[in-house]
Amino acid sequence: MSALPRIAWLLVPVLLLSCSDAGLYALDGRGPSGKDRADFTGNVCVPLAGGEAFPVKVLFAVQGGAGLPEDMKGSVSEALGTLASRFSVPYIKFSLVAFHTVATGLLGRFDDATALQASVPRYATYQESGPTSMRSALKLAKSILSGDMQTSCPGDVARTRYLVVLVVTSEDLSCESPVFNAGIDSRCSNLPDSSACSQCELAAVTGELKALVQQFGAGEVTVQPVYVRNTAEAHTAAQVAAIANAGGTEAVTTDFVSLPTALGGLDYASLQSNLKMKRFLAFNRNVVVRAGQFLPDSDGDGVADSDELARGLDPTIPDSDQDGVMDGIELRMGLDPTPGHVDPIPGCNAALDEDGDRLNTCEERVLGTDPCVGDTDGDGLPDLVEALANTNPLLAEDLLDSDRDGIPNITEVEAHGDPLSADIAFQTERGYGYSLAEAEPTADGRACYAVRAENVTLVPTLERPNPIFPGRRIPSGTNDIYLYMQVGRDNDPRGSGIGALYIRSLRYSEEEGRTPSGTLTFTPDDFILGT
Repeated sequence: MSALPRIAWLLVPVLLLSCSDAGLYALDGRGPSGKDRADFTGNVCVPLAGGEAFPVKVLFAVQGGAGLPEDMKGSVSEALGTLASRFSVPYIKFSLVAFHTVATGLLGRFDDATALQASVPRYATYQESGPTSMRSALKLAKSILSGDMQTSCPGDVARTRYLVVLVVTSEDLSCESPVFNAGIDSRCSNLPDSSACSQCELAAVTGELKALVQQFGAGEVTVQPVYVRNTAEAHTAAQVAAIANAGGTEAVTTDFVSLPTALGGLDYASLQSNLKMKRFLAFNRNVVVRAGQFLPDSDGDGVADSDELARGLDPTIPDSDQDGVMDGIELRMGLDPTPGHVDPIPGCNAALDEDGDRLNTCEERVLGTDPCVGDTDGDGLPDLVEALANTNPLLAEDLLDSDRDGIPNITEVEAHGDPLSADIAFQTERGYGYSLAEAEPTADGRACYAVRAENVTLVPTLERPNPIFPGRRIPSGTNDIYLYMQVGRDNDPRGSGIGALYIRSLRYSEEEGRTPSGTLTFTPDDFILGT
């Protein structure tokens, strides 16, 4: 097969990925692999959209203060206390706002159910008089949500469902009280009567809350009004309907007695996004590819053994100077990894890997990557792979071709080629091949895929210390193959997704070949979820 057709064949995954977030692609088999190649096959399934990887953050904004019936105060306290007991799980957080003329954060941040329970008595004693303003509650809710989105991990924000529950019992009088409600939209204030103005303004402020999704890349923002009344009042009902329409919900109407049931019946589930495979990637951490050559990298730090010896580094220890940053990253970022040349990285913890991408927080800080997102630039290539493959983890690689050989960087990384050199002939012979097809979904409806990765090159490596178990040694010839599953929302090819990783160690020697032999298999349970 000529080089160009073969390379066109290698491009199939990326071309199809650009058309479908499902990332389905099919390649002809490369086999049979030689003794220094490995093939993997098995099924993978997208994770369940729930649990700590898919947080839910609920803000209750409840009318209180003067004139509020005692029955409602008691019902609100009972309802919030019941919800706090029901949702004492780490992935659901709460905030609590009380409002009358102005809004007050009784729990002005998102915290766990215990903190919500502790803030409920403050609502029961909340006192304020004056004209009622639902607008003030929505404005404070926007401030709390936007603050959380700005300070939280972007990957978590992208998977978070924010729910604002606005509990009201009387008409909004914002437009009649400009002294307390500065900045009302002129399109609303110019309307002929104050009730129409309030409907307009409440819809506009609710729209600002919804717009946080685009502004900060949040998973979802929903505004759910709950109208608590004895006798329906037309103006209040119309305002509640305007909020529900702008908030993407339907208004809930109840009475004081039934309020706990009404709040308990709301949907507090995780973001129900349609998750799809974005990319499946194999990567031998013990192979450095450079200018058409593959070189052993025994310690997997991104520096070939021969280069480490030439530089006075230890090819069996990924961090020769023991400063918390592996040698390859230090060299890439202009630091000195030579023993004795410690480069202190303030404020980091070399033992901490928040996103599970196998880069510690010191290495993430040096690279500039996000320590709580395994794929900072959202291109489907994990940060560790980009750090070792000499691509930019801060810039999506699918439209870049650094070596101008006609093959996008992302395709070269998928094939474990060198994106910095025109190595077409190498990729023709040594490039990884993949196939991926839809498989039977799980019983709970999650998408599954039958996956194959072929032609993964193995190299002879040096015996080295075990970084996890002191005193133990990793045998010579050991190759650590990383199999990544990158998942994201449907039709969001560069959004912050979620990753899962399976590491399989193989032994290889030029005399005996690889151990174990044959095609290696995996199951969905082999993959560990990251972020």
